[in-house]
Amino acid sequence: MIRDLPSTSTSTVVKELLRLRNDVGAMAMGRVLTLIVSVDEDDADAALQAANDATRLHPARIVVVVSANSRGKGRLDAQIRVGGDAGASEIVVLRLYGDLTRQQAAVVTPLLLPDSPIVAWWPGEAPKDVADSPVGQMAHRRITDAAAEGRDGTTELRRRARTYRPGDTDLAWTRITRWRALLAASLEGAPYEPVDSATVVAEAGDPSAELLAGWLAHALRTPVSLARSGSGTGLVSVRLDRASGPVDLVRSDDGTDTATLSRVDSLPRLVALHTPSLAESLAEELRRLDADEVYASALCEGIPLVRRSGSRQEAVGAGRAPDGPASIDTSGRRQVASSRLTGPPPSDDTTRDGVRDRVVEGLESARRSDVRVHPDKVSLADAVVSELVRRVEAAVADRGEAHVVLTGGSMGSAVVESLARRGRAGDLDRAVWREVHLWWGDERFVPSGSPDRNDAQADEAGLGEVPVLRRNVHRAPSGRSPQRLAEAAARYATALAEHAAPVEPAAEAGRVAVPELDVVLLGVGPDAHVASLFPGSPQLRLTSVTTAAVPDSPKDPPMRVTLTLPALSSGRAVWLVVAGEDKAEAVDRALAARDDPELPASCVRGRDETVWWVDEACAPSTVLEGSRTG
Repeated sequence: MIRDLPSTSTSTVVKELLRLRNDVGAMAMGRVLTLIVSVDEDDADAALQAANDATRLHPARIVVVVSANSRGKGRLDAQIRVGGDAGASEIVVLRLYGDLTRQQAAVVTPLLLPDSPIVAWWPGEAPKDVADSPVGQMAHRRITDAAAEGRDGTTELRRRARTYRPGDTDLAWTRITRWRALLAASLEGAPYEPVDSATVVAEAGDPSAELLAGWLAHALRTPVSLARSGSGTGLVSVRLDRASGPVDLVRSDDGTDTATLSRVDSLPRLVALHTPSLAESLAEELRRLDADEVYASALCEGIPLVRRSGSRQEAVGAGRAPDGPASIDTSGRRQVASSRLTGPPPSDDTTRDGVRDRVVEGLESARRSDVRVHPDKVSLADAVVSELVRRVEAAVADRGEAHVVLTGGSMGSAVVESLARRGRAGDLDRAVWREVHLWWGDERFVPSGSPDRNDAQADEAGLGEVPVLRRNVHRAPSGRSPQRLAEAAARYATALAEHAAPVEPAAEAGRVAVPELDVVLLGVGPDAHVASLFPGSPQLRLTSVTTAAVPDSPKDPPMRVTLTLPALSSGRAVWLVVAGEDKAEAVDRALAARDDPELPASCVRGRDETVWWVDEACAPSTVLEGSRTG
C-alpha cells in the first residue's frame, strides 16, 4: 500500500501512520530500529530500494529524507509505504523544499520509533562532520560511503578520520570484509611466522584499499605500502611477505567475483570474494549497533602509517606485488553424483498375515531409515554437507538465521573440508551463510591456536572459506589453568544464552537457554562417547545447565568444556556422524540401546529427528543393505 501526502506536515504523517496501523494492523510491532536515509533527489530511488532490501532481516521504520529544491517556499511532500510495498519494514519518504531542507532533524524527530536504536545513512554526500550534524547527533550509528560516485575516496577518509566519533562507519570498510577474512585465515595456519611487510595494489583513491592497508598496518605492526593500478581496476591484490615466502591474494582478471589465494607449502586455490551489493553492505552494518573499534583503528591509526609506493608495475618489478592471479589446476576435482533410489515392488498379498508382515516390515524399515550409509568417509561428509546446506537455507528463509553445532575429530574436519570446497567453488549462498551461527559441541581447554582444539582443526580444514561472519563463529574460551576451567564453561553457557530463542511460558519447564539449534553434529568415539560426555561420567546426569567443565577426561587433553545432554538434545536435528571400522561396535551397541549412561551416544536425541550418518566400515550389518544411499 502506498499513500501520497502532498504539501503536508509531520503531524499529518504521524496521524496517517496511526490510521493505517488501525486499518492493516500494528505495523510498528517488531520493528527493531529506525533507519534515517539522508539523500538527494538523484540518488533517492536507489537508496530507497537498498534500504528496503537491507531491512528484510532487520524490520525497521525507514525514514527517507530527500533534499529537493532548496530555493523557494518551504514545503513537505510525504509518501507512506506499508505492506507488500515495504517488505518487512514500513517506509516514510519525506521530500523537503525551501528552508525545510536545512531542518531535517526537526522534521524527522516525530517519526522516530520510541525506545529503539537510530541509524543514519548518507548514501551520497555526507556532512563534513557526520557525528556533529543534526541528524548524526540523534543516531547511535552513522553510515557513510566514501566510494560514492564522484567523490575522492582518499580525501573523504581523511575527513572521516579528523571527525571520527564512536558509532561512525563507512561502507568502503564493509566491502572488504571478505578480503580481511581471507587474509586473517591465511595467517592462522603453519608456518607461524610474522609478516615482514605488505603491499596492497589498487586504483588511486580507492577508499576500500586505503582502509585495507590501514587495517594491515595497525594489526600487523609492519610496513605496508599502497601501489597504484590502472583506473577502474579497484582493489587488485595483497601480498604479505614472510620469511618462508609470500601470501598472495589476487583478484581474478576474468570478470568473475573470485580471487586466487596462494601461500608457501600449499597449492594455489580459487576463493569466492562475494563482493556485497549496496543492500548487502548496508544490511551488514545494521547487524551491529556498537562502535566498530577495528574500523576506527584502521581509519585513524593505520592509514597514516601506509606508504605510497608508486605504480603496480614498479611494485611487481621490485618483487613486492604479484604480477597476476596464480594458475589453478582443476584437473583433479572430483565429480560426485547421487545413485538411483530403488524400492521394493508392490505386493499382491492382501491376506491378514500378508498385510501384517508388510506393516512389520514397514516399521522396521522406518526404524532403519534413521541410519544413512555411504561408501566412505569422503562421500559421507559430502552427503552430510548437502543436507546441512539445505537445512541452513530453510532455517534462514524461515526465521532469518540458523544455528549449527560442529563436532571435532576426523569426521568434523571432513565435514568442514567439504563445506570449504563448496565455499571455494562459490556454491554457498553468501547472503544465507552470513546469517549462520556456528558453535562446538565440546572443546579442549588448551591455549588458543593449539592443534588439540576442535576450532583450530576446523580452521585448518578450511573454515575460513565458509562465508560465515567471524563474529558468528562462537569459540569456547581457551586456557590452561584448572582454576579457570569452570569459568570457561560458564562463559560459553552465557554466550549460548545470549542467543537463546524466546520460549513461550507454557513451554518454559524443562527447557535450557540455548539458541534454536537447527543441526547438532556429533562424532562418536570407540567407547560411544559424544562431545566430551564419556561413559559413566557425572556430566551425563546434569539436567538444568547447558555446559559443563570436564576436569578429568579419559582422553588427552584432560580438561574440556562440553555441552550437556539437555543442550545437545534441544537441537531440532541431531546427526551422529561416524566413520571407520574401529567405531563399528560402538555404533551397533548405541543403536541397540536407549539412555544407557555407559553408552552416551544412546542418550542424545533431536527434537525432530535423530540420524546416524555412517560409512560402510562402521555400519551394522543389519542395516547396511537396507540403508545404503551412496
